[in-house]
Amino acid sequence: MTLIEQVQRLRVAAVAAHDENKINRRTGELAELAERVETLIETMQRLSRGVAELRAAHAAFDADLGPQAAQLAADLHVLAETLPSQDADTPPQALKAQIKAADGFVKGLRGSVEQAWTAERNREVPVINEDLVATLNKSGIDVEEIRIKIEKAHGVLNVLKNRAVPELGDVARLAAALESLHACGQQISELVDPVLARVITGAQEATGTPLNSFTPEVLAGLSRLGILDRFWVRLR
Repeated sequence: MTLIEQVQRLRVAAVAAHDENKINRRTGELAELAERVETLIETMQRLSRGVAELRAAHAAFDADLGPQAAQLAADLHVLAETLPSQDADTPPQALKAQIKAADGFVKGLRGSVEQAWTAERNREVPVINEDLVATLNKSGIDVEEIRIKIEKAHGVLNVLKNRAVPELGDVARLAAALESLHACGQQISELVDPVLARVITGAQEATGTPLNSFTPEVLAGLSRLGILDRFWVRLR
């Protein structure tokens, strides 16, 4: 093999190596862009569900938001389908700019959804005297069903509190949990009035409840609850 032939062979090998390196680099870029597009699509789907939920709760969103989000979702799906067939020599700047713009829109949408969901979650939570419930249970009054409902409602509220964007059905779950707590509060107030509650709670403390607290009305209430025989007089 002549020197010229050797040089030509080396040149061909160098060109092939350069092309392979360019293809590998381009393939890596496209794979990275495809991953970003897939993430954006998933995020858009989640945010769209959140918008639908919050609109059901009459949250205020820009009127153009829905059409813009739908168009972006469609564009992202098209982009995801066409990325694998992109030519290796095509500069990636245009694709990157398109994805960057989509990312900016998604971030803005997420901010709007999270703000509206936070406002929805900040609705007033009915206050339940859980210490009283525990005391009533300790006193022998059957409040197990009420206690279970309270725990379940608080469990739902805790889950929703830690969810930045609502899922389908979350608005209804929030309303149901708040209504359940309200109903439990009503049940407790119907079961024992404030005066009776103070007597029962005080009796659980080390100092007890003063004897003069046991008025005829209180005695009747304790008898109605079936726990009158659980109280006794202690001399000091």
